[in-house]
Amino acid sequence: MDSTDSEKEAEDRTEDIGTDIDESTNNTDRDEPSDNDPETDAEKGTAGTGNTETDKVKDSVQTPTNMIVHFIDVGQGDSILIEATSGNVLVDAGNWNGREVIDYLNIQGINHIDLMIATHPDADHIGQMPLILEALTVDEVWMNGIESTSKTFENTIKLILEKDIVYYEPEVGDGVDFGDVAIDVLGPISKTGDANRDSIVTQVTHGAVEVMLTGDAGVKEEASLINRFGNRLMSDILKLGHHGSNTSTSQAFLDAVNPEAVIISASENNSYGHPHEEVVERLVNAEVDVYQTSQHGDIVFLSDGATIELIDAKDYPTTPVVPTNESTTTNDQQDETTTPPVITPAPDVSKEETNPSSENSTCVDVNTASKEQLMTIIHIGDERADQLIQLRPFDSVDQLTRINGIAAGRLKDIKAENIACVR
Repeated sequence: MDSTDSEKEAEDRTEDIGTDIDESTNNTDRDEPSDNDPETDAEKGTAGTGNTETDKVKDSVQTPTNMIVHFIDVGQGDSILIEATSGNVLVDAGNWNGREVIDYLNIQGINHIDLMIATHPDADHIGQMPLILEALTVDEVWMNGIESTSKTFENTIKLILEKDIVYYEPEVGDGVDFGDVAIDVLGPISKTGDANRDSIVTQVTHGAVEVMLTGDAGVKEEASLINRFGNRLMSDILKLGHHGSNTSTSQAFLDAVNPEAVIISASENNSYGHPHEEVVERLVNAEVDVYQTSQHGDIVFLSDGATIELIDAKDYPTTPVVPTNESTTTNDQQDETTTPPVITPAPDVSKEETNPSSENSTCVDVNTASKEQLMTIIHIGDERADQLIQLRPFDSVDQLTRINGIAAGRLKDIKAENIACVR
């Protein structure tokens, strides 16, 4: 694993995407002792412990509301809390040897989680799930289907079964809406059987605001995302994959997402050397605002659906700091010693939005089509078809955002599909 000779000096940057911020509030490595005992009944129940409707609307919200996104300082690990008016979503739950997440949720007055997403079963991502499942009410849990021999994983599955919590392994195209906040699953595009590479990748959409969360997905998975989604990957905020490791955040992916701000969730002077120097160099060259939990603590953004601004962190964004200690490589992260392959970006989806009605003579006219015809349009299910009929007429396909759960991200999909039209 590469390590730097000296710590990069932090420099203040004036290009903050938010407003003035208030003052607010070193963990060990991620590995947890593993139990090599034979598979338990809880493990055997991993696949399909519950059923879910993954394209549902949790609540009907007619007017835009605020969304708050918390990047919780958990040391060497990840945890992101998304607060919408109609529900709370927790993506990952920190490291197994701490309790930062449950303490933070208690401070925020959160006693119910509508959806908990574990991007993958490493103990620095699911570490505090048992604490949360014990202390709070949780409606549904999403995991990527990869099993682990860790006690944390076994306890998590055991509690999901005991509490009869809905369990689901999402696929690309799945999504859930909490009022005007949409959570869409973009990856993994294909399953490899590797915990990191199969990380659940989600894009959070609130009006015109988008946040990209990639877990520990690597550069190969990023290339697949570029090939599949092109311009749709563009997001205001990117949580860097794998804590800023050189196994993630290729130049091609950074260009495709084109974020205004990035978050690095890692502990100070961690033994892995996160963030890695080559990743830092890409961020500096891209001139994005960089926030590190090791430097800025808990990092909180507020979205009104049109813009997103920083409302809480210890300081303004800085040039990312590379740890100065000598790194040691563990079996879990041996691939970090290998320089990631150079990836040529896939051709982006054209930025020119076409008019479906002028190019597709067999399009589905949203103003006259039957309910059954409307349901052939991507993201238009039974409930949305009923609402669409009630909201007629539409002057353009762009006005489909009047439908609950259809925001900028899903509108892009509808227009790219080139089926819906207004004649």
